[in-house]
Amino acid sequence: MNEDQDPTEYGPRTNAFKTLREKIYFHRLPSYGNRIFYSLGFMALTCLLLLTITGITMGFMGQTWWLFSPWGIFVRSIHLWTVQAFIFILILHVLVGFSTSGFRAPRRMVWVFGAIIFALVLIQTEFGYGLRGDFASQYRAISGADFWNGTYLGYWLNPLNYTQTFIIHVAIIPLTIFFLFLAHYLIEHTYGIAKPYRKDISYKMVPADHRVLFIRGGALVTLIITLAFFFHSPYVPAIRIADVAKKDPNLVATTLLADFDHTSDTATYFDSIDPYTFDTRTVFVTTPYEQVASLDRHTPDAWTIFKQSSTTARQAYIAQAKQYAARDMLAQHTASSTNPVIAMIGTLIPMAKNGIYESLLDQENPSINYTYSLRFLKETGVLHAQASALNMDTAQWGMVKDETGSVWKLPPGSWWLAPLGLVNTAFNLLNNSYGDRDAALILGFILLVFILFPYIPYLNRLPELFPIAPLIQGERKSNKSIEEAVD
Repeated sequence: MNEDQDPTEYGPRTNAFKTLREKIYFHRLPSYGNRIFYSLGFMALTCLLLLTITGITMGFMGQTWWLFSPWGIFVRSIHLWTVQAFIFILILHVLVGFSTSGFRAPRRMVWVFGAIIFALVLIQTEFGYGLRGDFASQYRAISGADFWNGTYLGYWLNPLNYTQTFIIHVAIIPLTIFFLFLAHYLIEHTYGIAKPYRKDISYKMVPADHRVLFIRGGALVTLIITLAFFFHSPYVPAIRIADVAKKDPNLVATTLLADFDHTSDTATYFDSIDPYTFDTRTVFVTTPYEQVASLDRHTPDAWTIFKQSSTTARQAYIAQAKQYAARDMLAQHTASSTNPVIAMIGTLIPMAKNGIYESLLDQENPSINYTYSLRFLKETGVLHAQASALNMDTAQWGMVKDETGSVWKLPPGSWWLAPLGLVNTAFNLLNNSYGDRDAALILGFILLVFILFPYIPYLNRLPELFPIAPLIQGERKSNKSIEEAVD
C-alpha cells in the first residue's frame, strides 16, 4: 500500500466478519430488486440452512428418536415442511428467471447451475423419504429401485441399501448442491441482478434493503415451524416379515417356495437391467436354513438330503410342495417332513414369525443392508396391498399424497412429482414392461432441455411470448423515461 491510498480501508481495527458480510451482500440493485420475487434465492438458502440443521440433529439422535420422541417428531416435521417450502420457492425462483429472461448471456451458466441444483433437490427428497423408517420409506425405496434400474443405474444406485442412501442424502448430494450454489451465487453476484430485457420497463439503481430480506427469511422460518407444530409428518409403521408370517404364514411359505424354485419376482426380475443377480434359493432359503440347522445336530439336514437326491426326486419334492401351497397347506407342515423342501420351509416359518428370519437376511450381506428383506416383502405383495389401501399406489398418483392418502390433507405429499404421474398416465407406462426405462428417458430428456434451455435457439425466446416480466420488474414506461432513470 502506498501513501496515496486510504490507510483505514483495511486497517488493524477492521472487523473481518463485517468485511466478509460486505463482500457477500448485494449493495445496489435495480429498483425491482428489493421485491419479494428477488428474495426467493435468499429464502431458498434459508430453507437449505434449516434443512441442514434439522438433518444433522436427526442424524445425531437416530431413527428411533425422530420416529417416536415428541421432540423428534417435531424436528422431523420441520424437516418435511422445509422441504415443501424449499421446492415451492425453487419453482417460483425458476419461474421468475424464466419470465424475465434472466438466463440471457452472460448469465446462462447461472441458469445451468440453478437447474442442476433443482434436479438434485428433487432426487434428494426421494432419498430422504427412503430414510424415514416407516412404510413410506419401504414402498418408495422399492419404487425408487425400479426407477433407477430402468435408467440402467441400478447397479450403483440402490435405494434398498440404507447405508448407501444415507451417505447420498447427508453427504454426496448436499455437498454437490453447496458447491453448485456457491458457483451460482458468485456468478450472479459478479454480474449483478439481471436487467430487464424489455425496453419498456424502466428502473433505477437503489440501495439493497437487507433488513426486509431478513424479515422475509424470518417470516418463512416462523411459518414452517408453525405448520410443523400443527401438522406433523405422517407415520405408518413399517411392515416386517414377522407381521406377515403371523398373519398369513402360508403367504410366507409360498413366497419361500417361489424363491427356492427360482420363480419369484426377484428370481425373474428384469427392468432394463437386473441388479439382483444373487441366487434366490441360496439367499432366501438355504443360507438362513443352514444357519439354524447347524445348531441342531439331531435333525437331518434337509438341504443336504435335497442336494444328494436325483434330479427326478428333486422335481418330485418341489411338485409336492407346490401342491400343498396351492391348497394353502404348506405352512402347516413341520420341519420333520420327509420332503426336504417342505422341511426347510417348515423350519423357516417359525423363524419368520419371531423376527429371526428377517434379521438373518439383513446380516447375510451387510454391505447392502435391507435389500434382501425388502425384496422378500415385495414378493409377498403386502407392500403393494398396503399402498393401495392407503391410496398411495403409483397407479393412484400416490407420489403426491404420501401416507395421508389425499392431496387435500396436510402435510401434502410430493406434489412436485405430479409430472411423473402425468407421464405414466399419458404414455400408459404402468402397463408397459419397460415403463421405468421409458419414464426415465422421457424425464431425462425434459431435464436435459431444462438445464440447457438458455443455449437452445428459438426455445430460449419463449418467455418473450408471455407479458409477465412487467409484473415482476416494474411498470411500462416510455423509452425516454428509461434513459432518464438509468442516467
